[in-house]
Amino acid sequence: MSAAAVPTLDAEFYTSGMVLAAEREHIFAENWLLFGPAHELASPGSYRADVLAGHWPILVVRDEIGALRAFHNVCRHRAAMLFADGASGSCKALRCPYHGWVYGLDGSLLSASDFGDESLDKSRYGLFPVRVEVWQGLVFVCLSEWAPPLLEWLGSIPVLSQDYPATTELDYHGQFVVEGEANWKTYCDNTVEGYHLPLIHPRLTEVVARECIDICSYDDGRLVVFHVDYRGDDTSLRGAKGIWYYRFPGFAAVLGQSSFKADRIDPLSTSRQRSTSWAWYKDLTAKDRDEAFAWAKTIVEEDLSVCEQVQRNLEIGIYTRGVLSPKHERHTARFQQMIRQAVGKP
Repeated sequence: MSAAAVPTLDAEFYTSGMVLAAEREHIFAENWLLFGPAHELASPGSYRADVLAGHWPILVVRDEIGALRAFHNVCRHRAAMLFADGASGSCKALRCPYHGWVYGLDGSLLSASDFGDESLDKSRYGLFPVRVEVWQGLVFVCLSEWAPPLLEWLGSIPVLSQDYPATTELDYHGQFVVEGEANWKTYCDNTVEGYHLPLIHPRLTEVVARECIDICSYDDGRLVVFHVDYRGDDTSLRGAKGIWYYRFPGFAAVLGQSSFKADRIDPLSTSRQRSTSWAWYKDLTAKDRDEAFAWAKTIVEEDLSVCEQVQRNLEIGIYTRGVLSPKHERHTARFQQMIRQAVGKP
């Protein structure tokens, strides 16, 4: 007996500000989030500021003894940002540009410039700390004190990745960002199914036939992995096999025998999302690296383009709910089930 189709999320899930607020609180704040490459923070005093989940300004810095520290990018005086979004560089201390409060690289308050109250207890006004850990040259942060350690949170990923080189074994090539008018779930609904591949990714379909893809879920559906065999010209860029994976809610990667691409998915608003990607390669010519990098960006753009069309139609009020294929979209069904459970809506 064949499995039955299941209903999709209601369109409201993709348009409601209340739903997005609940997702940030109950999903993104409770999971580890990819921050970026560790090599950008290699030296004591190096820092980088970014905004995660379109909501939290985060600062990561390497302290004097070489340990990574992460903080909310929020001065304890009047809530100014210590560094602009996207800023990076090197410093000996963290100085607020608003009133000049100075913090050590460990987040402790060193000086409240010309404050006028000598009795101020500086130990009470250090920066708000955030958990930070590194896996395979990737920096992750977590806002929750209750989430498991990063390696436990990654679940099956380390074992599944053993046959492929880590970022630390490859040469860093660069970063690209693709941003568009789609809810983050519209994009992730698409990420975990292969139903769309023949029509949305024609070049990819030439080198990866549907019968060469085995899509599996792990860790109670929080991890979806495409086990892929390549054919034809693409083997020169990716090798003969690879894996594409998505770890709920916002970490994805594409691993090949000579490449590693890591992705962070950020919800910017109910109708806008950003995908930030970092890529590493080895054993490829400069031309092939450039081509692989450009193609990786094209694949993300192809996905986001169709997701923008879906988002527009979700917002106009005609479509309220659809159905998911039991053959091709069972991982999308599990993804949507996790959303329902997290935000407490049927």
